[in-house]
Amino acid sequence: MLTILWWVLVGLCLCFGFLGCFINKVPGPIAVVIATLLAILCLDIPIEWGTFAIIAALAVASMIASKFLVKLAKKLQEYSKRATWGTTIGSIIGLLLVWGTAQAESTALRITMMIVGFILLPFVLAFLLELTNKQGAAMALKCATSATCAYLSDTLLKLAVFVYAIYVIFQL
Repeated sequence: MLTILWWVLVGLCLCFGFLGCFINKVPGPIAVVIATLLAILCLDIPIEWGTFAIIAALAVASMIASKFLVKLAKKLQEYSKRATWGTTIGSIIGLLLVWGTAQAESTALRITMMIVGFILLPFVLAFLLELTNKQGAAMALKCATSATCAYLSDTLLKLAVFVYAIYVIFQL
């Protein structure tokens, strides 16, 4: 019975970590490190401490690199918090779109929904919210592009840590 509880906690941490890959304010890499630690200590999954150290180092590195890449994107083209909110809201809706089409038999439909949900929707919402910032369409387009690039780089870094932790925990 206790093992089931630990698996539930590991699963919740991994779900939280997955959401953190797409939602900027959720500390996904930290949740992944906690899930890995719980898997080692409570579930007796044979993960070496060196591997755990690699996951922890990758999590910290992804969080630092994320901050650096966001600053770099803002240095290239400053964007407002509205664009950041646009990418965040777009990614949440995108997750729901992708999840809704996960059972679709068409691979093309699933790939299309991934592109729409994780790239186009965050970009479009960032663009629309930047337009409400009382600037022209050309400037809103530049700002939305910069915000979307920051979002995508942040998401990919966090997803890399998440996927590696899944690989290690479930020994795929």
